Amino acid sequence: MGQALRIAALCLICFTTAAFADDATPPPDPARVAAARELLEVTGVKKQMAGMIEAMTHGFAQGVGADASEAGKKRSEQFDEGMKKLLDYQEQLITDCANLYAETFTAEELKAVTDFYRSGPGAKFIQKTPELMRKGAEIGMKYSSKIADEMRAGATPPPADQK
Repeated sequence: MGQALRIAALCLICFTTAAFADDATPPPDPARVAAARELLEVTGVKKQMAGMIEAMTHGFAQGVGADASEAGKKRSEQFDEGMKKLLDYQEQLITDCANLYAETFTAEELKAVTDFYRSGPGAKFIQKTPELMRKGAEIGMKYSSKIADEMRAGATPPPADQK
């Protein structure tokens, strides 16, 4: 279960890196922010976020054995609540990501990427992303379960901070 929590935390960190940006940074150019927001809209970031949360929730439930024990079910419900709370911050998260993109790319670069996602291959990539995320989460859970099994069997010592 510890591995599943680490994976969930890593995913959250990846999606919230912009929240820890230096406050001294000047605000990004509004044209860049607008282009970044358009990119996020075209790529369906809200739908992708919902898909990511669903995949993580399902994977966590499997990892803690939610269907096999009351304790697992309780931990799974707690995790589900935490994931739902993440959606409460969705607009702030999108704003932070738009600002991060605007600080990293020019408006022209953002528009070019947006144009790609509007093209046939780009639209297909967007369409397939939730499925790829779900399958990727399953792959991650497979290896997390394998590591947890090895640790329980004594084949892999737990990290020093968890002894």
